[in-house]
Amino acid sequence: MRINNYIEGSCVNGPGFRFCIWVQGCKRGCPGCFNKEACKMQGGQEMDISEIFRIINRKKYDGISVSGGEPFYQKNDLELLLKTAKEQKLNTLVFTGFLYEELLKDCSSILRYCDYLIDGPYIRELPSHCKYAGSGNQRYLKLRDGLIESDLTFSTEDSSECEIIINPDGIVTTTGFFDIL
Repeated sequence: MRINNYIEGSCVNGPGFRFCIWVQGCKRGCPGCFNKEACKMQGGQEMDISEIFRIINRKKYDGISVSGGEPFYQKNDLELLLKTAKEQKLNTLVFTGFLYEELLKDCSSILRYCDYLIDGPYIRELPSHCKYAGSGNQRYLKLRDGLIESDLTFSTEDSSECEIIINPDGIVTTTGFFDIL
């Protein structure tokens, strides 16, 4: 899987304590994209799914979150990543610029392994309705066996949050959504 970055522990990229992966590559071109570096089709680093899980298994997580770039451009790797996570009893969340209805056509086998899906293109001008989505048109969906179980977009417990992480080398990473942006 070609990834742009990962974080070993986040509480703002899905429910609970999570391992987060940003994949490399996206051709969608959403105006105002906040992760342009991950959109470049070249770059990042290639990692085997087994290598990713060696890192994941160093800590106890509630789940994994996959963002990008666009995760569904790497369908085979995404499916294996999510399937392996489910086998390890981790819940899964995928951020995508595609709509759920679009993914049903070609990616239903992958959706079976998604517990949560944030769907829809990023639109900077539309304020988000929940802490996990980047813009107001995006939905926060709970899935079961690839089908929508519930729409959590307007859940009253979810509000915008962000994290600032400083690793031992002094590298600063921000994740989540800042209300001031």
